[in-house]
Amino acid sequence: MILFMLLVYTTLCLVFLPQISSPFAILQLNLLVALATVAIPLWYDQTGGRLAHIFRSFYVLPIGYMFYAQIHNYIPLVHPVNYDDVLAAWDRALFGVNPTEWIYRFANPFLTEYLQVWYNFFQLMLVFPAVGFYRQNAMRQFRIYSMVLLLGFFLSYLCYFAMPAIGPRFQVHDFHSIDRELPGVLLTEPFRAFINAGNNITPQMTDPYAVVNRDCMPSGHTMMSVLGMLMAWRLRSRWRWFVTVGGVSVVVSTIYLRYHYMVDMMAGTALAFLVFWMYPWVVRLWEERWEVKV
Repeated sequence: MILFMLLVYTTLCLVFLPQISSPFAILQLNLLVALATVAIPLWYDQTGGRLAHIFRSFYVLPIGYMFYAQIHNYIPLVHPVNYDDVLAAWDRALFGVNPTEWIYRFANPFLTEYLQVWYNFFQLMLVFPAVGFYRQNAMRQFRIYSMVLLLGFFLSYLCYFAMPAIGPRFQVHDFHSIDRELPGVLLTEPFRAFINAGNNITPQMTDPYAVVNRDCMPSGHTMMSVLGMLMAWRLRSRWRWFVTVGGVSVVVSTIYLRYHYMVDMMAGTALAFLVFWMYPWVVRLWEERWEVKV
């Protein structure tokens, strides 16, 4: 899966070479990641060492984030259309209101703080079951859980090309009023600033709309939280209740914190169930056709 995504990214980088910032640095990075993806499992196969096993098991964590960061180079070039007006209209047609405005009646600094923390750390939440399986030496569960979540992340990245959007905090609300309208207690503002920085938004920027990532549809936070909950329960992870509480909190936060439209959340949920439905087939493909033990 990693090598396939690298092929997609590298092809896009070559096609849009003159329009991408530092394309040769990106190509070098992709080559290094491809080499590491092949070399780390070979290292473990040859040595069987503890350190090699740790790298073999967890190297996908930094690589997964690299894939998220790089996809934003290509979305505006492949599909230079913004669908926020369409998504907002779908929300109003389905619910009769803007859901992010309706939920504002429940706004409270402590609730805002709680949900912002979960929104920021949702990826870390998903790591806990993996670490738990690894420590129990339940390596089959570990491999399946890791593979399914990586498949979910990659699918969400590719889906961003279909309907690029920047979210209701820009389309429905005044982005520059969010800190005033949804204040937290202690961590909300720095955590919100961290999310903004990941979206190329700097504190003094007056027009963030042109640079912010177009990654709202589907909601990756929702998709991966729901998928994490489903897999944690299916594989009987000791962290399943933790992931459930956190996952539900993340899903609510996507609307409450104005990062996503309700239709984004619904699409993310549907894709999570799709991946969950198809993952046994993927495992059989790995094990039977390619004779690789997951």
